[in-house]
Parts: sequence; C-alpha cells; structure tokens
Amino acid sequence: MDQVVVKPKIGAVLFDCDGVLVDTENLGNAVLVKLLNEYGCPVTEDMTHRLFVGGTLAMIGPKMTEMYGVTLPDNWTDECYARTFEALRNDMEPFEYVEDILDLLDGANIPFAIGSNGPHDKMGISLGKVNILNRFTGRICSARDVPHAKPAPDVYHLAASRVGVDIDDCIVIDDSVSGVRAGVASGATTIGLVGATPGNLLLENGAHYLANDHRELYEMLKGWLS
Repeated sequence: MDQVVVKPKIGAVLFDCDGVLVDTENLGNAVLVKLLNEYGCPVTEDMTHRLFVGGTLAMIGPKMTEMYGVTLPDNWTDECYARTFEALRNDMEPFEYVEDILDLLDGANIPFAIGSNGPHDKMGISLGKVNILNRFTGRICSARDVPHAKPAPDVYHLAASRVGVDIDDCIVIDDSVSGVRAGVASGATTIGLVGATPGNLLLENGAHYLANDHRELYEMLKGWLS
C-alpha cells in the first residue's frame, strides 16, 4: 500500500533571518573570529560556528573567559556589530530562491514574518541589501523584543501574533539547532534548512522536515500549497 503523505497546514510562515533569508552566517562568523583573535582568543571559524551559531553575542564573553581566561571589553559587542554591518553592506550576496518563495506565499495569500535572535538594525541592513526589507514591514521580530532568545520559543510566538495566526497553524523555517528547538517548542511545524548546520543535527533536535537548500525548500512549500 502506498504511504499517504499528509501535508501540514500552512496558515503562515515564520522565517529565521540569518542563514535563511539572507546569507550572513559566514560573513558574520569571519568578523567574529578576527575580532576574538585580536582580543587574544585563538578561536577558529569552525569552533565559533559549532559553539555559537543561532545564538546571541551575549553568550560569547562568558565562554571566552571560561575557555581562555580572557575578559572581553565592555564595548566589544559594539565593535563586532560595527564590523559586521560594514561587511554586510559591502560583501553580502542574496540566496537564490528566496524571492521565489516569498512570491509563492504572496500568490497563495499566506502571510509571513521573521523571528530572529539578531537585532533589528542588523536585519534592516541585511534585508535591505537584498531588497526584501519592505516585504516584512511590521513583521520583523527580534529576540530583543521578547523575554528569552532562542532556543526559547518567545520570538516565534511574537511573530505568529504579528500575522494573526495561531502558532499551531504556522510553519517555522530555521537553520540552527537553537532555532529548530525554538520552532518545535513553539508548537509550529518546523523545517530545518541545511546550511551551516548539518541536517542530522537539525533532525536530532526535532525538525519535522528537512530542506537541503533553498530550491528544495521552495519545491516543498509549493507542493504543500498545491
């Protein structure tokens, strides 16, 4: 007997930002590693990705003290953001299929929003760079807007409220372990998007579906909406 595939309900789609809508992960990680090296922390890009992807800069200072006995200066996050913003303005490239995905959702009258651990100013720069900022007006939610960052579900609950759709009827798309855990904890159907984080880790942390790239994500959503 053929297996029956049940399509999830799509009342709204809630996107992570970095690594999902905009290709910022590698740029931001390179900036972070260079800065931490300057402060005497001999980290590598592989190491910082493994430890911090999907997290917040607030996690990093205590970890550097624990690992290397280095106390980062109070203003180190300001310096990191300034360098990151410069890199985003100059070097960031768009992901293929992102605009196709947004067009697909618009054509089906499916609302969408952003739920990210990143700050609003960073998202404004990166989304503006790839010309999709105006497609999310009033629907960009940051961990700074809620009590707890991912892996807590707070930012996805806020994003669902912004589009007026019950979280149980939402699809969350995230590319990090903390983001997938947040999506699952929120009650949304959660797609793990493979990029900086291997697919097996996304599945191990609860992702209901896996998309290996943006083309596969587009085809998945298109199939569910057909």
